[in-house]
Amino acid sequence: MAYSREVYDQAKSLLDAYRRQAVSENDERRKAFIAANPEYGRLETEIAQTSIRLTRVMLSGEKDISRTVGEIRDNNLAMQQRQLEILREKGCPDDYLEPKYHCRLCGDTGFVDGKMCACFREILRKTAYEELNRSTPLELCSFQSFSLDIYPEKAANNSRLPPRVVMEGVKKRCWDYANSFSLHSENLLFQGGVGLGKTHLSLAIAGKVISKGFGVIYGSAQNFFTTIENEHFGRGEDKQYTLDLLKSCDLLILDDIGTEFVTPFSTAVFYDIINTRLLQRRPTIISTNLSIKGIGERYDERITSRLSGNYTRVQFLGSDIRIELKKKTYRND
Repeated sequence: MAYSREVYDQAKSLLDAYRRQAVSENDERRKAFIAANPEYGRLETEIAQTSIRLTRVMLSGEKDISRTVGEIRDNNLAMQQRQLEILREKGCPDDYLEPKYHCRLCGDTGFVDGKMCACFREILRKTAYEELNRSTPLELCSFQSFSLDIYPEKAANNSRLPPRVVMEGVKKRCWDYANSFSLHSENLLFQGGVGLGKTHLSLAIAGKVISKGFGVIYGSAQNFFTTIENEHFGRGEDKQYTLDLLKSCDLLILDDIGTEFVTPFSTAVFYDIINTRLLQRRPTIISTNLSIKGIGERYDERITSRLSGNYTRVQFLGSDIRIELKKKTYRND
């Protein structure tokens, strides 16, 4: 997957910081250990001089140097063994004076035998997620801040249950979904009018799932489709990865489907995203102001059938929260 230079540089900077920290901490640990155990330090100095002794022997002109080289080698191994004994006598593991890298495989360099290490790929992926979610107000929309007081207590529009009761169940369902989230979680389709809390609960789920260590991408359909179109036709910067990330992240939350400007390209991208994620069994949450009928009128049959057949519908009821909050604020003034 091709990432932008900005994402690559951020990820590489993080790796470099990991490596510097590991080396710095090891230097301090080594200094403290040698200060307390001078013999270890003397042995380290003698071992470091082995190469110099070997070079002198090689340049000495002696015809048979094998015996001398063997003695130097044996002495070197004996000193190394004594160093291990000192570490063990002090109750330290054999690698106590080696840097403790985040990734033992690549030593926080990001590469193994010239190939990108899995740790670097994961950091790139997480950095790209953060870049896409940078403007997402996760901290403003939590389950704790989702108030049910705004929803009417009386049933209306031929509904058997009051909106507040319905939304109490919706909130609990979303909480349970986020709390027990796994890569086997179901797909959800949030439906309801404008300002009923779909975005708030979507962000609350995103925040909770991210805190569990999963890779989550949240955003509006319009923004994503525009970005993907710019990348596809070369109108963006050097980013070429948004579509791949949307298809491969652990949880994708597409907000406001149906409000974007629909084109053959955006429809094809939308289908590609949901179909790929269904085939790969990756959970997706989609929110929309449209009914299933409205979805069918706006998109082709392939999209409609997948949303109606492979997503669990969650209906949001009530009045526009923003209007109700303004009314409440006005009454309290």
